Amino acid sequence: MKSAKKQFAVIGLGRFGRSVCQELAEAGSQVLAIDINEEHVKGAMEFASEAIVADCTHEDTVAELKLEEYDMVMVSIGSDINASILATLVLKEAHCKTVWVKANDKFHAKILQKVGADRVIMPEKEMGVRIASQMLDKRVKDFHLLGSGLALTEVVISSSLLGKSLKDFAVCKLEDTKVIALKRGPEVITQPSFDKPLETGDVIILVGPHIELAQKLRLL
Repeated sequence: MKSAKKQFAVIGLGRFGRSVCQELAEAGSQVLAIDINEEHVKGAMEFASEAIVADCTHEDTVAELKLEEYDMVMVSIGSDINASILATLVLKEAHCKTVWVKANDKFHAKILQKVGADRVIMPEKEMGVRIASQMLDKRVKDFHLLGSGLALTEVVISSSLLGKSLKDFAVCKLEDTKVIALKRGPEVITQPSFDKPLETGDVIILVGPHIELAQKLRLL
């Protein structure tokens, strides 16, 4: 498998898996779509690089598909928790580079972590955090959980904050929090000065501990 494009495999083509496949394909990546349901596979053929009917809870199947050669494998099996866990275990034992898995609940997530999933995703919870953060403070443009207790957030500077600088915000001085960039119109400043006055519409991009960030952003 030799290609400059990133190569992904998505196992499970329900609403979440199908959406992931479409986004990856639209970004120009090569995507292998896999499901045991033939109808789901047929539906994915219109956008995936390749779509096949296969059961990835079997070691022989994973070996035949050479999934260890892909940049990342996403397991998005929905209702069958046992299949999700078993597929994750088989993929990790096959030495796949990176395995992300969709979990249905906290119990499911804990088991996936124990069998070695590189990242466990709970779409409803993560979307809930993002929406709640925006509801609590309209200046919070977005809030993404990154895993390992970290989050990335974008904060918009309103007219009431005009003239202040990054050093005036407690959130920018939180331990283990880093200002990644400052967006000003089309310009992206990757090493913004903490003393330079901010302008209305500026967007501060931060990465840090998600609990501390969420708490501080409510006080801005």
